[in-house]
Amino acid sequence: MSESLGIENTISSSLPLAITLIPIIGAAAAAFIGRYSEKYRDYFVLALTALVVLLSALLLNISWQESVVNRYNIGFGEIPLYFKVDKLGAVFNLLSAFIWFLATVFSLTYMTHEQRRTRYYTFYLLTLGGTLGVFLTGDLFSLFFFFEMMSLASYLLVIHNQTEEALSAGRLYLFLGIFGGLCILSASIMIYWYTGSVIITPSLEALVLIPGSILVAALLVIGFGIKAGMVPLHIWLPKAHPVAPSPASALLSGIMIKTGAYGILRVVTVMYTPADHEAKLLWSFTAEFGYIIIWFGILTMFTAAFMALFQQNAKRILAYSSVSQMGYILMGIGVCAYLGLEGPMAMGGFSLHVINHAFFKAGMFMMVGAVYFRTGEIELKKLGGLWREFPVTTVVFLIAAMGIAGIPGLNGYTGKVLLHHAIVEAFEHHHDYSLYLAERIFMLTGAITTCYIARLFSSIFLGKKPKGLTAKGSEPWNERAVFITIGAIIVFIGTNPFFVLKKLIGPIVSIFPFEKYYFNYLIKVNFWDHHDLQGMVYIVAIAALLFYVGTRFKLFELKLPGWLSIEHLVYRPAVKMFTYIFTRSGRALELTVDGVYINSPRLLTYYCITGRILDSAADYLIVDTLEPLKKISYKLNTLERGGHNFNTLMVKTSSLLLYIYDLWLFILHSAFHGSKKFFMTIFNFLFQIDYKHEGRFYVLVNTANFEYYLLIFFMVLIIIMSLQLFA
Repeated sequence: MSESLGIENTISSSLPLAITLIPIIGAAAAAFIGRYSEKYRDYFVLALTALVVLLSALLLNISWQESVVNRYNIGFGEIPLYFKVDKLGAVFNLLSAFIWFLATVFSLTYMTHEQRRTRYYTFYLLTLGGTLGVFLTGDLFSLFFFFEMMSLASYLLVIHNQTEEALSAGRLYLFLGIFGGLCILSASIMIYWYTGSVIITPSLEALVLIPGSILVAALLVIGFGIKAGMVPLHIWLPKAHPVAPSPASALLSGIMIKTGAYGILRVVTVMYTPADHEAKLLWSFTAEFGYIIIWFGILTMFTAAFMALFQQNAKRILAYSSVSQMGYILMGIGVCAYLGLEGPMAMGGFSLHVINHAFFKAGMFMMVGAVYFRTGEIELKKLGGLWREFPVTTVVFLIAAMGIAGIPGLNGYTGKVLLHHAIVEAFEHHHDYSLYLAERIFMLTGAITTCYIARLFSSIFLGKKPKGLTAKGSEPWNERAVFITIGAIIVFIGTNPFFVLKKLIGPIVSIFPFEKYYFNYLIKVNFWDHHDLQGMVYIVAIAALLFYVGTRFKLFELKLPGWLSIEHLVYRPAVKMFTYIFTRSGRALELTVDGVYINSPRLLTYYCITGRILDSAADYLIVDTLEPLKKISYKLNTLERGGHNFNTLMVKTSSLLLYIYDLWLFILHSAFHGSKKFFMTIFNFLFQIDYKHEGRFYVLVNTANFEYYLLIFFMVLIIIMSLQLFA
C-alpha cells in the first residue's frame, strides 16, 4: 500500500514573517527615501531584495530538514495568521525572491526613462511581500490575505504609465483580481463553517461532506485560476503585460501567475486528498477533479499558443506564451490529482517546469524590455537586425527561446519530458482515449510554441534593420549580468537534469505520500531516451513547416477578428445578458410596486362610488317599482341609508388619501428635481476622481494614484505585524 516518503518534523521560527514583513516595511522606507534621493532609493531597494534572497536561502536550508511553522494572534477573528513552510513552499519562495532580485538589478537602468519611479519601487516591494506570503502560509485565510495584498499592490505596477490603455487593463486586472479573491474567500468561509478549520492539510473526508462540495472546489479553482491565467479566465494577461513596465511584466509572468498555480496545487494535491489513504473510494472525487483540470490545462496551452502566432506586439506574444506555459503546469497538476498515489512523475514535471518557466520567461520579458528601452519600438514590423547592437541579449534570448521550445540540452526540455511521461502514464493506467488525444495536443502545442518563439527571435534580431530604427548606447553592465545569469541557469539545468532531479525535485516530491515504486521511477527517469529525442525531432520539423508556410504566405500578419476572442464570444454577451435580466426584472418589480401603491386608493374610490350607484339603483327599483312592498322597502331603505353614510365616508376618506398621495408625489418630484444638479455635481466629481489626470487636487485623489490610500493601509499592517514579530 501507499507509504509516506517523509516524516514531517516541525520547528518554530519567525523567519517566514520576517521575509514577508521586510519588503512591506521597506516599501514605506523606499517611499520616504525617494523624496530626497533617487540614487539612495535604488540602492536601498537593491540591498533589501538581496537581503530577502539571503533570508529565503536560510529558510530553504532549515525547511530542507523540517517544516517551519508559526502562528501569530492577528488574522481573521479567531483564526490566527499561520505560516507553514515545507520544501515546496521554500523552493517557490527562494525562486521568487531571486527572480525579484534580478528584476531589481535590471530596473536600475530600465526605470530611468519612466516617471513616478518612487511609486513604482514602493509598490514593487509591497507586491514582493504579498507574493512571498502566498508561498509561506499554511491555511486558506492567511493565503487569501497575502494573495489580495499582492493583487492590490501589483495593480499600481500594471497602470504605472497611466495611459488610457494602461488604466483600462488595470481596471480589468483589478476587477478580476477582486472577483477571484472573493471566490477564494467564499470557499474558505464555507470550508470553515462546515469543518471548523482552513488549515491546508489532507481533508477530503470532511470536504466531500460539505453541502455543495463541488461548488467549493469550483470556487477555489476559479479564484486561483484567474491569477494563473487559466483559459477562459486569462483575458487580463494579454492586456496587462504590454502596458506594464518590462521588469513588472517579467514578475507578472515569471512569478505572480505561479501563485495561482500554487494555490490550485495546494488545494488539489493536499486538501482534496484523504488523511487516511486507505479510503480509496474517496480518491475518485479527486481523480475526477484532476481530470477536469487536465483538460483546462490542455485548452489553456493550445489556445494561447495559437493566439500567440498572430500577435504583432512582442510583449503580447510573450503574454500569450505565459498563458500557454501555465497550461503545461495546470495539466501536470491535473495529472497528479488524477493518478493519486501514482503521480510523482506529474508532481516532478510541473514543479520543474515552474522553475524553468520562471527563468526563461522572466528573462525574455526583460530582454524585450531592453530592446524597447534603447529603440523605443515593440512592434515586430518595426524591429529587426538588432543582433549587432545587442550581442549578449541576442545570445541569451536564443538560449531562452530554445529552452521554452524544449530543445534538448536546455531547461525546458527536462520539464516537458517529465510532463509528457506523466500524461502518457495517465493514459496507460486508465486507458481513457481522451487522454491519448490530450497527449497529441500536448505535442502539437510544442510545435506551435517553437514556431511563434522562432518568429519572435527572428523578427527582433535577424533580417534587415528597418529604416529609422536605431539603438541608443550599448548594453549596460547590469543588463548583461542579469541576462548572463539567466542564460547560465537555463544551460545548467538543461545539461544537468539528473543532478537537479536528485537534489531538488526528488526532495520536493518526497514530502507527498506517493507510492515508493512510482517515486523511484521518477528519480531514475531517462531524459535521453530515444523516444523523447525522436519526439523533439518531430516537433521541430512541424514547427519549421508552420514557420515556412506562415512566413511565405504572410499568415502571421493576419489580424484575427475581434469577435473570435473569448471576451467577445463569452464575457461581453454574458454581461449584457445579466444586465438585461437584472434591469428588466428590477423594472418589472418597480412597476408592480408602483401599480399597487398608486392604484390602490383609486380602486378603493372606484369601489365606493360604484357601490353608491348600485345602492341608488336598488332604492329606485325597490321603492318605485314594488308598490305593494312599500312598508318592507321603507324599512330596507332605513337600513340602506346607514350603508349610504358608510359609503360616503369611504369616498371622502379615499379622496383624502388620494390628495395626500398626490401631495407626497409632488414633494418627491420637487425634491428630486431641485437636487438633480447637486447629485450630478457629485457624480461628475467622482467621475473625475477616476479619470481626470490634470490639476493638483485631482492628481492627489485620482484613483489611478490611490497608492496614498493603500499606503495608509499597509502602514497600519506594518505596525501590527511588527508588534507581532518583536513581541
